[in-house]
Amino acid sequence: MRAFGAHLNLAVVMGPALLMVLACPMAVAREEDICRLFSNNTVIRDPDSCSQYITCIDSVSIYGSCSGTTPFFDKDTGKCVKKLTDDTSCYVSCVNATSQFVADPKSCYGYYYCLDQETPMFGTCPQDTHFNATTQTCTRLYESDCTASDFEYCNIVKNKVNFDNLQSCASYHVCEKNLLKTKTCSSQYYQASTGDCVAKSLVDCVAHPLPSNVCGKATKPYENKFVSDGATCRGYFFCAKQSNGTPDPNPTWNQCPQDTFFDASTETCRSPNLVKCTEDRCDGRSLPFVISSTKGCRNYLRCIDGVAFDEQSCGNLFFDEAKGGCVSSVVSYAIC
Repeated sequence: MRAFGAHLNLAVVMGPALLMVLACPMAVAREEDICRLFSNNTVIRDPDSCSQYITCIDSVSIYGSCSGTTPFFDKDTGKCVKKLTDDTSCYVSCVNATSQFVADPKSCYGYYYCLDQETPMFGTCPQDTHFNATTQTCTRLYESDCTASDFEYCNIVKNKVNFDNLQSCASYHVCEKNLLKTKTCSSQYYQASTGDCVAKSLVDCVAHPLPSNVCGKATKPYENKFVSDGATCRGYFFCAKQSNGTPDPNPTWNQCPQDTFFDASTETCRSPNLVKCTEDRCDGRSLPFVISSTKGCRNYLRCIDGVAFDEQSCGNLFFDEAKGGCVSSVVSYAIC
């Protein structure tokens, strides 16, 4: 962020003493990175500022700033503009405030210098300080009474841009006519890095949606029982006994160790080839080739980083997982 010259030299006061002078430094990320929700190269308005914007690169926020006579970032056009006509949360007025500093309504550390009654120019206080409109200075946090408004996603994200819903692996958000909507992937999981619904095995996520009646029905709830998560071969939920006799509404998720699968029939972690599972059988496997569940035991999966790359066939031969290859002798596994 470049400085705006002498106009934005704002005194930083810590107690009664004048300690330093700031010429609008680059703001830094102050919370958990919001770009973990967005696909690569998505551009949004900074939730903490009406004048800054963020470009998401590999889930990391790269900050930019609007300045001069176009101090506001328009999330719909992706441009710096003089005014935001349809966003009341970013309303800044310089009426009767020429040559004064006014607070940024979206952050505690931002401010605007009113060049005239129509031209606010953006600046920020140093890290660990807040802007105080009364004293026209940046002050320590314990002296601050900042009441900057919370943000709404559809005030910072362009319409029709998908982004992750951290509450569920299968869900995502999108703004439609500036209203937040929740969508669900059908039989797949949402991948934030691409903005698409993809195979479950391709998404590193533990917020698995609860299967229907995962902990039993009201007439017959499961009590202290381990059940499959319905999404992976290793994952399971623990349904705890409830004092009111109802199914556990928030069962705990966990997964079996590497090279074992969860067996719902025994409620234990067992050798993968003893467990029938139609999800990705490469999950947690250390072998490069594993037996497929396709009937006949002639097919195998090629695994890359614990994810099935493709399925191959041995033709008229059988696949021997221990040998990692196709053999003529009959080989049988419980799963195929």
